[in-house]
Amino acid sequence: MNYARILSLLGLSVFVLAGAPPQVPDSISRTAEPGLHYGPAGELSLPKTILFSAGPDHIAADAEQWARRGVSAFFMDFVARDWASDIWARDGAPWTIGESDEMFQQARQANAVCRRIGSETFLKVAFDHHFEWFNDTAWQHAYHNFRQFAIFARDTGCTGIALDIEYVGEQYDFEWDGYTYDGYSREELAGMIRERMLGVMRILYDEFPDMVFLTFPEQGFSLGAVIHTAWIEEAARRNAPGGVHYCTEYTYRNPNIRYMFGHTWACNEVFHRLLSRRAWKYWREQCSIAAGVWPFGFDHEAVYEPGMPIEEFRQAYAASLMSSRRYNWIYSHNCREQLIGRELDKYSGEPGLEAYLEVIAAREIVVTPRYVELAKELRALRLRDYASDLGVRPCVSFAGPRDVPSVRLGEAALLDAAEAGKHWAAALDYHRGGVLNLREHFGTVCNWMVLGPFENGEAFAGHHAVYAPEESIDLDAEYAGMTGAIRWIEHRQADRRASVDFTKIYQPTEHVCAYALCYVTSPVERQVQIRLGTNDSGKMWLNGQLVFDYPYEGTAFLDREVVPATLPAGTSSILLKICNGQLNWGFVFRIADADGRPVPDLEYALRPAG
Repeated sequence: MNYARILSLLGLSVFVLAGAPPQVPDSISRTAEPGLHYGPAGELSLPKTILFSAGPDHIAADAEQWARRGVSAFFMDFVARDWASDIWARDGAPWTIGESDEMFQQARQANAVCRRIGSETFLKVAFDHHFEWFNDTAWQHAYHNFRQFAIFARDTGCTGIALDIEYVGEQYDFEWDGYTYDGYSREELAGMIRERMLGVMRILYDEFPDMVFLTFPEQGFSLGAVIHTAWIEEAARRNAPGGVHYCTEYTYRNPNIRYMFGHTWACNEVFHRLLSRRAWKYWREQCSIAAGVWPFGFDHEAVYEPGMPIEEFRQAYAASLMSSRRYNWIYSHNCREQLIGRELDKYSGEPGLEAYLEVIAAREIVVTPRYVELAKELRALRLRDYASDLGVRPCVSFAGPRDVPSVRLGEAALLDAAEAGKHWAAALDYHRGGVLNLREHFGTVCNWMVLGPFENGEAFAGHHAVYAPEESIDLDAEYAGMTGAIRWIEHRQADRRASVDFTKIYQPTEHVCAYALCYVTSPVERQVQIRLGTNDSGKMWLNGQLVFDYPYEGTAFLDREVVPATLPAGTSSILLKICNGQLNWGFVFRIADADGRPVPDLEYALRPAG
């Protein structure tokens, strides 16, 4: 797959056919805002750019060359891969501790080089193994490991510590299979996670009080946000001088400056709602948001080509420098060597790699005055309504199949204030352990007749193929599918999930397509908005007429796409086609009015009346 080529086409990613009004596609976030000018930062001070990531030996050897290329900080990797690691065993000799430890010596040498040239390092520790939140004995061991991380980082001369909490993300869902709620409630689970993570931060600060602390990725209203807010609260209690810096990943491949700035606003809105008054004051005074950019490769495959065209990358990098007060960062994937000018024979992209490297080294910003002024406000974490400036607004959303409340940017006019406030209140209650029926709250449709799987093939060939249900609907017919003879079956969702997960219905689940059909009855003709998100590609027919076509990879976000439509009086058919490449496969669907409220008097059925 040539991902860069796909991204270059994303401006045409959604087609509303047959005379339907135009819409704002989700892909705008992935295209550069036109008409902007770039130049030196001038009065806007630039953050230090962190490279994710490099081992001590790489840092010692290459820090000076990285500095010439615009990178002046490093996530120090390959030392303490996971919270469960014994950092003193990394050199293969766990009995060597402190100055006699070989890895300690390598890290200290790397940090000495960095200090000499003004660069910084952060010992990176990932959350790679599940936590037993209620196991006191296990936590004594975990606390010991975190203490050793802090000692290692402090004594080798690191600037601070970075904790990457991503890889046990399923544990941040209240509905995770590992949570039995036998002897504890959801509220008690959230409280225990908070206490454990306060303990982690106390230990880190006890050993390394002046550390600069970084963490990632964004967590919305999940239990992961309980972790992040606990850390900020403890830092605020101590008035820790290094601050807490929140590294974003949404900004990886959404280079449009309005969306990158909007994401800074969104993160700030979340913390304003979650933090205590003292912690909010500390957050604004000592902390920052650090925007990340992923310039090369895709989906952790061995791909040595750009992840976005050069104009998109130029804007993404400029926006990351502008919105980040203290640090921004680059995710180097498997292209670290190419970023420093080595193994260039592996690179296979247009334009040449040097054009991308020049963007990083030049460190230019968007000099359009209104964006410079917005950057100053956003860096200061000033809280106000930026919708009129950016055209987008943070709103409560979720993505299937996890269906965990999060914050996402939507077109500013898609929700009225009262409806948006209701969603924020529900998400905050969920964060504290409340039960949120997303399906009822947002009015999504989860009962469908479904048919599949059909073959998708390479490059989403199945999306473009015309299978029998697209020509006529016969609920009693039998079809030739990937697994043999297939028929329409009823899918009635019994839980609180708001999205439909095809991986729970069909096998196989990759490079496949399936259809979903329902009937909606309206007492009167009305103008509505059909709001949906698909994973991956999707088509939609209303009464047999194709009204939506998204032939690319995608995530099933609530209200990702908005299709204005006329719903006639009586019963209408809605047919969806959802094609998957890899991993998640499904959709989220609802019908709303222009303010984002579910239309109350619609009736849904799996078969036409009569």
